[in-house]
Parts: sequence; C-alpha cells; structure tokens
Amino acid sequence: MRGNPSYRPFDIEIFQNCILVTLRGHWDMGTNINYLVELSDILQSRKGKPFHLFVDMRSWSSTKTETVIRIKDSIQLDRRNQLSELWLEDDTTDANHIAQRYLENQPFTFSRTNDVTTFLSDIDKRVEPSVMAYVTSWIDTATPR
Repeated sequence: MRGNPSYRPFDIEIFQNCILVTLRGHWDMGTNINYLVELSDILQSRKGKPFHLFVDMRSWSSTKTETVIRIKDSIQLDRRNQLSELWLEDDTTDANHIAQRYLENQPFTFSRTNDVTTFLSDIDKRVEPSVMAYVTSWIDTATPR
C-alpha cells in the first residue's frame, strides 16, 4: 500500500492463546509477502502451543494474480496446533479466494461473519473470560479506516 509511510495495513498481536490479526485496505504483492512472512514467524514462535486465530478483515482486499498465488503457495504456515480461525468481514472484504484455496479441509474450526456480535459470541465460546475482555477491547479499537 502506498501513501502514509507510517501507516501499516496489518497488525498481528499475541494475547495468551490467541493471535489477533487486523487487516485493512487493498494490498499489493509486497504487502501480502510481508504479512505472510510475519504471520509465519509468529505461528512458528508458538512452539507447539495450541492457539486460536481471530482476524478482523473489514475493508480488506488483496491482489489475486497468478504470481501472488504462486508466492502464497510457497509460504507454508504451521497450523498444526491451531484450534480455530474466525474472520470478521464486511461488504467490502474480498477474501473468498483465500477461504476456498487455503482453509477448506483444515482440522480446525473455521468460520466467517459480517456481524461483530456473532464474531464476539463465537470467540466467547472458545476463550477464557479474561481473554474475552481483551478481545472485546481489541475489536472496539480496530475500527476500519
């Protein structure tokens, strides 16, 4: 993404057994690569500990060229200890190509919603109350730009 050099179109944060990801804007190939490399490093840092991945991807889209797909295919994400993945989307999110290509037939629970209440309710079923309080605060501050 171009524009403000201090603007970062993604954020990845670990809180206890959760990885909280915020994605914004339309990404080019460079942003995709940077994100996937950072996510891969974070997943490897879990060192066998089970985790949930919660993604706020409202107003996000990504380039879908063959080159981008080949690069994404070459980056392997270690999902062996992943318990679930939940996506919060909106009407501008363009993520069907990722869900269909990379998340079908995974051994963990995967769900998507456009509703914040449903997203938080699904998370609440998976985490401790102290984690839920943090996730609620995270989603409140992750307002789409």
